[in-house]
Order: sequence, then structure tokens, then C-alpha cells
Amino acid sequence: YGRVNYVLAKRLDLLMDVQRLQESLDVKGDVAYTCETAGYFYVDQIETRFQRFEERISQRSAGDDQPPASIVDDEFPFHKFFDNAPQPLFKKHDFREDLEVARSCFRYIERIFTQLEEFRAFELLRSGLDRSKYLLVKEAKVIAMTCTHAALKRRELVDMGFKYDNILMEESAQILEIETFIPLLLQNPQ
Repeated sequence: YGRVNYVLAKRLDLLMDVQRLQESLDVKGDVAYTCETAGYFYVDQIETRFQRFEERISQRSAGDDQPPASIVDDEFPFHKFFDNAPQPLFKKHDFREDLEVARSCFRYIERIFTQLEEFRAFELLRSGLDRSKYLLVKEAKVIAMTCTHAALKRRELVDMGFKYDNILMEESAQILEIETFIPLLLQNPQ
């Protein structure tokens, strides 16, 4: 259950970041209560503010080969959220450089909500067993098990919809042919 506990702790950390973002924007409500409410907050508040930022930047810099560098700093909506970042956030020397910093800040915020969307299933699945099965089927990259364990858990793994791409058998010269066949049956043929 170590990985499940890690995901649950990471989810709480991300929700605290959402709470901090909400407070920095002076938005009322409890948007950091669940991953779902955080997702609505992202669509309703964050995306719209960044789109408005992009529109204002394009309006104010239209027709200017070298727009003033201070435009990005003036229009950026997330200053308070990035107060803990190295300051100054925008150098105000080069417009394009400052615009790239603003976009990377948005990507950072976007990544928070992307991870929360990935962790959303853990709010719906209540038991540790369900959560660990979800991780096994949806998130696991490498899974190790003995042929005996594969034989014992085959039906359960097939029922969960477990699928694999590759099988690597360690010390395969020491096991019988039938024992090598069992792991190959861990998923239903397609």
C-alpha cells in the first residue's frame, strides 16, 4: 500500500496548492475540497484568466515589432501565487522571454490540475484493495511475480482487465514449459 499512500499524500499536497491558488485569486468557495471541485475551478477560473491574459497580450503587442517588456508583468494574473518563486518573476528586459516565463508558470499550474485529474479515481475508490487494483491495472509499468503467484492470481487478474505488453522470465531454463505458459495466460486473448 506504499504507492497508494504516496498518491493520497500527493493528492492532498496538490489540493493545498489549489487552495493557495484560490486564495491568491480571492475566489470564494471550497474549490480545494476534492479533485472534482478543483477541476471545475481550473476550467472556470484558471483557464479563463489565462485566455484573457493571452488576449490582452496580443492586443497590447499587436503591430509592435518590439513590444514593451512590462506588458507581461502588468497583465499576468497569478503574481500572488508565485510569490514564493525566485523574484523578480519577470525581468522586464525582453518581452518574449517574459512571455515564455508566464507560459511556463501556466504550465506549472496546469500540471497541478492534470495530476489531480489522474488522482481523482482515488477519491471514488474507498478501500485500499480497490485503490491498489486500480494502480495495478491503470498505472503500473513493471510488475514482478513468480509463476506460482501468476497461477494463483490468474482469474483475479483477468477479471480486473489486467493487460501486459512484454514478459521477461528470469532463470527460465530452470522452470518447466507449462510454468512458462501460465504467465502468458494472464490476459484474455484478443
